[in-house]
Amino acid sequence: MIYKRILENMRQVKPNSFFLIVSFIAGITFLIVTPPFQVPDEINHFYKSYQISEGKFLSETTDNRLGGYIPKSLVETTQSFSGLRWNTNAKTSFKAISNHFSVPLNEDNKIFIDFPNTALYSPVSYLPQAFSIFILRNLNCSPIFIFYGARLFTLLVWIICIWLAIKITPIYKWLFVLLALLPMSIFTNMSLSADIATTILAFLLIAHFLKLTFEDKKIDLKKISVVTGLSVLLASAKLVYTPIILLFLLIPKRNFKNTREFYLYFIFTLVLGFGTALLWSKIINIQYIPYEDYNVAYRDGVDLVKGSNIHKQLDHILNNGLYIFEVFVNSMYQQFHTYYTGYIGIFGWLEIPLPTEIIHFSYLFIIFVAIFENNENLNFSVFQRFVIFGSLIATIALILLSQHLTWNIIGGDIIHIQGRYFIPVFPLLFILFNNSKYNKQFLTSVIVMLLSVTLLCFSARKVHLHYYIAPDFDTIKIECDAEGVVDKYLTTSIPDIYFEYANNRSSRYSRSGDFSIELSSEKPFGFTYKLYNCKMGDVIEIEVWRFGKSGSIILAGDSGKVFYLASSEVIETDPEGWEKLRYSYTLQSNMKGTEIITYLYNDSHDASYFDDFSISINNKLK
Repeated sequence: MIYKRILENMRQVKPNSFFLIVSFIAGITFLIVTPPFQVPDEINHFYKSYQISEGKFLSETTDNRLGGYIPKSLVETTQSFSGLRWNTNAKTSFKAISNHFSVPLNEDNKIFIDFPNTALYSPVSYLPQAFSIFILRNLNCSPIFIFYGARLFTLLVWIICIWLAIKITPIYKWLFVLLALLPMSIFTNMSLSADIATTILAFLLIAHFLKLTFEDKKIDLKKISVVTGLSVLLASAKLVYTPIILLFLLIPKRNFKNTREFYLYFIFTLVLGFGTALLWSKIINIQYIPYEDYNVAYRDGVDLVKGSNIHKQLDHILNNGLYIFEVFVNSMYQQFHTYYTGYIGIFGWLEIPLPTEIIHFSYLFIIFVAIFENNENLNFSVFQRFVIFGSLIATIALILLSQHLTWNIIGGDIIHIQGRYFIPVFPLLFILFNNSKYNKQFLTSVIVMLLSVTLLCFSARKVHLHYYIAPDFDTIKIECDAEGVVDKYLTTSIPDIYFEYANNRSSRYSRSGDFSIELSSEKPFGFTYKLYNCKMGDVIEIEVWRFGKSGSIILAGDSGKVFYLASSEVIETDPEGWEKLRYSYTLQSNMKGTEIITYLYNDSHDASYFDDFSISINNKLK
């Protein structure tokens, strides 16, 4: 009886109502458990949003630098959380975050900050963020309060707009709900990312085109004005999504007064949309500064790729025949897993992926919903499917091209992009499965509800564990021989524990295997690891083999505030000249929840090589 009642209640759930409730709860949850500035490029998006809130729609250039003048307190707040980026070991706490709420804004004390990547974005991409920041900074709120306030307001704008898109579309309402509630979608759209405006405009524009396609009513100027306005805004927000405008061709000609009016409106919308995109590209082209021309003192510390140059890359493409098509094919083959997983969920600065099995199942369920959601005999013709496919492929091609121009060295053959860039356009991929032969409407709605809630709960928990929960253990020994690497980290003898500074590996000398870590004054840090749940009486013992005469073991509690210990004591030498360093320390106070960092350090001009590093912790759990 209860089972039947539950099923009956589920039948009554409307897709837009379900989205409204779940997106709000999930969005707030992700907003809370994701520490400040832990969505890719969120720091620079914050700077750009703040700049626009002051009425500066174009970023500033000075001394071959591109960015703007930002309150120093705001910059210092962002830097407080920079250590969490790309770091699989670093943790924070809600207390550490809340401490920043007392930091005053001091808006008059400004410094110039470089943010050359987001500086080129259109103001349209930051309207919700900039509006909320404008209100909060005029109330003299603290930087962290402004940040969270902007996150919350932008999330609410996204929720309302996607809710509206779901109401507007005559088909695939549950599919739209599922795609909008994917973990990566929620994670991105609760942030300050410029992708939020793009997603809003793309979903609304697709929904409006579908409505005009399937409603049996004459098209008037008001309806055309809506799609034209959305097209212009989308083109100005991110020009790579402009091909979505081609969906205009889905609208039956019979809905217009005559064929001439159809093509007139189509050409008008197309020219206005693409014209806007070209106009903005001309504007940002004036501001663009490639790596080679950027201020030498700053270019290696900002978001620029050494060897990249949009203009020279474009010339290379135009003068090398099928080169760009080879790059596209090669990238889709080599980087498919990154694109594939990134659309569903890779959190943080791409260091918190969902398990591959969950990614596979998610796609299977999405395709199931796309095939079996009943759309009341609303089918696409062969021509309409061709239009949808063409719009999809053209958009994906422009996404790849834009990343190749901006982030690849000249002549590079692999395009590295994040799967989240496909969020605005992938509804087109899945509606291609449209058919009226199969009808499992209720089953698809149940799948969407259960899958969305399950995925979001699992993902939120994974993000929370990554940033806030440090592992507890009795006695553990972590060993690393510098042989294995995952992204920028060294693998260890313990799964899911990694050491930092894999980029300092060297094959010049090694005690075991083929690699060691080379440290000198130019690259002084190695084998970095952070502990959090240690208590008084716990014993931390560190060992490493060194080839060279300089370099020490460092152990520091709470960034050196509680203790800072260094040792280069040699206890053993092998026949090859490698020296074994060991340091053992018993904690004198309770450090639970406080960061203890251990690493190797060499500030000498003479390089030393380190291999077979290990940390042993005897943790006195009560």
